[in-house]
Amino acid sequence: MKKYILILFLILSFSNLFATQNPKIESGFPSKPIKIIVYTSPGGLIDVTTRKFTEIASKYSDATFVVENKPGAGGIVALQKVLSQPANGYTLFACTKSNISKFVSTGGTSYIHALDWLAMLMADPECVITNRKMEISDWTDIVKDAQKKNGEQIWVGPATGGLDHVTAIKIWEQFDFVSKWIPYKSGGKARAALLGKQGHAYVGNPREVLGNPDLKISAVSAKKRLEQFPDVPTFIELGSNELSNEYMWRGFAIKKGVPAEILNWYDKLFQQVNNDPNWRTFWEKGGIEVVYYGPEKFGTIVNSDAEFFRHYLGKIGIIKTENYNIFTRLGSRKGSAFLIVMLLLFNLIVGYFVYKSPKRELLSRILIISFFLSLSLLFYILSFVFPESGVVGPSVVPRLWIFLLIPLNLLLLIKTVSDKNIAEEHSGDVNKVLKFILFLAVYLVGIYFFGYYISSFVFVFMSMYMLGYRKFITMLIISFCWIIFSYLIFYRTLYVPLPIGRLFEILL
Repeated sequence: MKKYILILFLILSFSNLFATQNPKIESGFPSKPIKIIVYTSPGGLIDVTTRKFTEIASKYSDATFVVENKPGAGGIVALQKVLSQPANGYTLFACTKSNISKFVSTGGTSYIHALDWLAMLMADPECVITNRKMEISDWTDIVKDAQKKNGEQIWVGPATGGLDHVTAIKIWEQFDFVSKWIPYKSGGKARAALLGKQGHAYVGNPREVLGNPDLKISAVSAKKRLEQFPDVPTFIELGSNELSNEYMWRGFAIKKGVPAEILNWYDKLFQQVNNDPNWRTFWEKGGIEVVYYGPEKFGTIVNSDAEFFRHYLGKIGIIKTENYNIFTRLGSRKGSAFLIVMLLLFNLIVGYFVYKSPKRELLSRILIISFFLSLSLLFYILSFVFPESGVVGPSVVPRLWIFLLIPLNLLLLIKTVSDKNIAEEHSGDVNKVLKFILFLAVYLVGIYFFGYYISSFVFVFMSMYMLGYRKFITMLIISFCWIIFSYLIFYRTLYVPLPIGRLFEILL
């Protein structure tokens, strides 16, 4: 037992040693191309923003900028790409307010706190866009029709729970009606649906009506009318002061931990781009307010947006707040920590009595069952804080496994207790059981420090070895296949961010 505790202590000490080191500061920044990760496909507005930025920034810097598109999962794929790179200033994340909604619904504050929010460069007012060719296109008529239809009027837009959806809900609240939100794969497809008269309204930005005479802005969220659209009333004029400052921002973030000298280099560059006449004219003609908010103010805005989305996503049931039920309270950060400690203590106490008991062979079997039932209970409760994004949400797959694991363990428990001959016929090695449970605990700690892939490979291989299997080639193949399966299914298909480990975050 002392040997395993010593190993665990050395692992923690080794990892903390690296954790206290600061990243190296490169001289002469930038000495190689700067990569900007865009979370949409080429052609999206954030992609256009990024490419325009690189064009203008090249006037003020000798740096080479490379734009890389990594679409998928509302920005999670791009974020993972950014977080997997070293914190040396050579990888930027081109982001929008919509990303905050996705981060809140999936990774919570951990995603937001993993980044330094470098620069907010523009604020694009939210507006309600209608189809001129439909009978109802003015805002007052939209409101009357929605109140008359009592929830049957159709609004179209991109993903459920995104910025446009949440803005629509806030608009409905302010004007005392409810409508039906029909999500489309992208804003472009939603606008096409509006042009095809498949919906009555679309929430977007003023620039989206340019070049399409059939689209009309019926109301805009701004403190005063936009110079570019003087005939469009503001929500303040229509009776709502609460909708005077709803906007989509666009900007850049960087992985936390970049040296201050490099952040200062970016600060100077962003100011130069912000003051460039070509940059300002390009965006202002579409009704966009060109700004430059640095890390402090931008970070405050992001945190405020996170609270905004947390409130509304909880309200429409996409995320579960701690007040939702007893399971969500237990699944919160503090609740889950308390639950883990209690379950761990429970199993350690049971393990102690098993070790001292004369019936240790029988009780050791019960200890294994107890351990897996505890894990099942823990993961089931944690699944209640997973976001809901439709009929099949992220909680479905783990719950399917849990619902299979719990009855099988209960069946095994009943069989073990009722059939006393089992223990006598197959007397077990209690020490092996305790070592295996301890090894499982080390594995869970190892994921935090060394990441899922390395820890899982070692765990699968060593588990087979501890259980007596000795065909090493087969063991290597099985371990490797499990890692490939995890990568393809969880990371590439389901977009589940698997941890790379604290140690590699520092070294890379």
